[in-house]
Amino acid sequence: MKVRRCDHPMEFLAVTAGFRASQPVMSNVIGSIATSVARGAAYEDCFWWVIEDAGEVVGCAMRTVPWRLAIPDLDPHAARALGEAVVLEDPGVPGVNGPRPAVDAVYQGMGVTGGVEYGRSSHALVLDELRPAPAVSGSARLAVAGDLDLVTDWFQRFEVDIDAVSPDDDARWRERVATKVADRAVLLWDVDGRSVSLAGHAPAVDGPVGPIARIGPVYTPHELRRRGFGTAVTSALVQRLLPQVAEVMLYADAANPTSNGIYASLGFRRQATVVETTYRRVRA
Repeated sequence: MKVRRCDHPMEFLAVTAGFRASQPVMSNVIGSIATSVARGAAYEDCFWWVIEDAGEVVGCAMRTVPWRLAIPDLDPHAARALGEAVVLEDPGVPGVNGPRPAVDAVYQGMGVTGGVEYGRSSHALVLDELRPAPAVSGSARLAVAGDLDLVTDWFQRFEVDIDAVSPDDDARWRERVATKVADRAVLLWDVDGRSVSLAGHAPAVDGPVGPIARIGPVYTPHELRRRGFGTAVTSALVQRLLPQVAEVMLYADAANPTSNGIYASLGFRRQATVVETTYRRVRA
């Protein structure tokens, strides 16, 4: 088993295309972020990992500093080999996100025997067939440059809501949101001239049957929830994406029955579950 780093996201995307096609949903985050970085998204540093066995790519992983290592579903041998490489080349890794068995095997490869905190679990949901959303007042529109302050604020509030507060500063947040708005990847739901909910999406990633789009974040301010706005803007975004992609997916908090129920009502079904972990090093 051989684990190596790629120096550029375009090389990584090309080398791992076949493996990622075998796991189009579980590797979607990795593919979409690599695509974003290739288009100019800024991070402190990036680690692109390729796992090979007898010359065949059998796994991949990604870390964009300061975030956690992201992995798809990996064979235990591949996951342990990845962990052995990560602990040498990226000793500051703050945690691992992915399917629980593969995450545990990565930590085994790192030689970690304690200090791992298991946090939020998320369901990977895939759309079967879009069902109509309940009618609510208002309409959807694309976010524009004039919405940048609002959209940036709501993206940050979403992170707070899911206990995943970004270590990025406000300037970097604004830069990333500005790129999404410029890419026409953020939809707002307006009622009487006021924006009340938001849904965005990541760059589409090629899958075995065509591009796969991942929705997120979906955010409605607390005082405006339970009125159907989040469901409406999500449905509108799906309708906008469907002519352009083969599949639509998203991640939902496994502990939030409300959001999972909403997505199920729109036609999404659960395909897998991933866990977020944090590695707290035990100091001697």
